[in-house]
Formats: sequence, C-alpha cells, structure tokens
Amino acid sequence: MKKIAILNCLKSAGNSCTGAACLQAFYRRTGAFEQYAGEELELTAFFQCNGCGANAEDSPGLQKKINRILEIHPDAVHVGVCTLTRDGTRCNEIQEMIGVFLENGIPVLDGTHSSALLTHPGAPVSYNMQ
Repeated sequence: MKKIAILNCLKSAGNSCTGAACLQAFYRRTGAFEQYAGEELELTAFFQCNGCGANAEDSPGLQKKINRILEIHPDAVHVGVCTLTRDGTRCNEIQEMIGVFLENGIPVLDGTHSSALLTHPGAPVSYNMQ
C-alpha cells in the first residue's frame, strides 16, 4: 500500500478551499491520482504550509510539521493546485518544503485534482528555490 500526503496552501484553505476536490480526486483516482489506478493507497496526511513568510528556520511549528511528514515518510507528497500562483510559480515557503521532502527522498508530485493551471498533473515537481 502506498502512503500519500497532500500539501495545500494555508491562505487558500482559510479563504475558499474545503479540501473536497483534492479528496474526491484521491478517492476516485482522477486528476493527478490517475497514475495510481488499481493501487491501494493510504492518505497519511492532509496538511497546509504555515502561511506566507513562515519559513522552517523561524517557525518551530512549521519545522515540527515538516518533521512529522518526514517521520511518516510517505511514498509521495502531492502539492495542491492551490499552491500555484496564476503564473504557475510557487512561493518560497512551499518551495522550501518541497526541497526538504526531495532532500529526504520523498517524491513531490504536481497537483491533486484537475485544473487549467496544471500542465502535467502528477508529474514530479521541479525544485526552484527563488
């Protein structure tokens, strides 16, 4: 059984996101989860960043959250479409988290549910620290 974690944006979660589209895509194996068709999956975490400007060095809560994901060591972290800006980039905080997961051997994949912002749902996320 593959363990999957989903990372989304705190600002989006606080404004309009219910998580429903991510969870529906996960359980129905649509969007970025199509690649797991026929596989047994376990959703091990559904978590948010700690907001714009919160980096792991200055935020003990964010570091604790990252450490908990590292302890779970999911087979993949899917980064929600809500973490993308309209120009397709991600903020430094999300990029920092992506970098930590990749450095610890955890694949990070683009997206959860379908969106026009995603050109390749489920593809590996490139790490670009801005």
